[in-house]
Amino acid sequence: MPSRRAGRLPSSRLCSPGSCGRRGVPQANATVPRGRIMGGSVAPRGAWPWLVSVRLHGELMCGGVLVGSSWVLTAAHCFEAGTGKYHHPCNRLPPPRQEPERFNPKTFHGDLALLELAVPLAPSPTVSPVCLPSGPAEPSPGTPCYIAGWGSLYEEGPAADVVMEAQVPLLSQETCRGALGKDLLTSAMFCAGYLSGGIDSCQGDSGGPLACEDPTSHHFVLYGITSWGDGCGERGKPGVYTRVTWDPRDHPGGETWWATR
Repeated sequence: MPSRRAGRLPSSRLCSPGSCGRRGVPQANATVPRGRIMGGSVAPRGAWPWLVSVRLHGELMCGGVLVGSSWVLTAAHCFEAGTGKYHHPCNRLPPPRQEPERFNPKTFHGDLALLELAVPLAPSPTVSPVCLPSGPAEPSPGTPCYIAGWGSLYEEGPAADVVMEAQVPLLSQETCRGALGKDLLTSAMFCAGYLSGGIDSCQGDSGGPLACEDPTSHHFVLYGITSWGDGCGERGKPGVYTRVTWDPRDHPGGETWWATR
């Protein structure tokens, strides 16, 4: 199947391989959260320096991921309901650079959107981009990866006061199709979580990262964007993520794509 391209970014705008994917120095949280997101826990302040809160009129709309000093990757479905200004805590965000013909709002295939910040962010211990895949290989099923966000602490529940995090294993496509149905899962999607339920992303976490630690460099690499799920943390219904992949055909031209296959 030909690649489905959801965003393009000049390679000169990406961070150098050695500067991405490094977790910040954790600091103690001063705020006590109202609860825990589906079996997750409170993330130490600054632990995920690439995590972005995408807001509309000051209210949490979705999560996002800093992939360069001026670029945020998020979910396309976050922008289906309206238009206008979207806010990072420090910047105004223009409407997303997404390809509407590539995102299918009925199936959520190609659920990626790219946002460009009006003002580039200066890197710091608490602000730095995540790494993107450097090759076609993906982590194997069972690999523990991390999700994080300010989303609901349970289905239809309130948002978290602080960033919540959870570790979830990647699931095989066969396992995911068996759990959710082969007609719902497209080639651009994969699942992560526990079939026993209890640990999952939820409302408001859409667009946030699923990142895995590279066992060699110990840098975190973005492999998925939180997309959809049937409820939150329900037994037999793992979370679904849009695959973030590397397309070597674009590198000769000096450009990197996030491709949903």
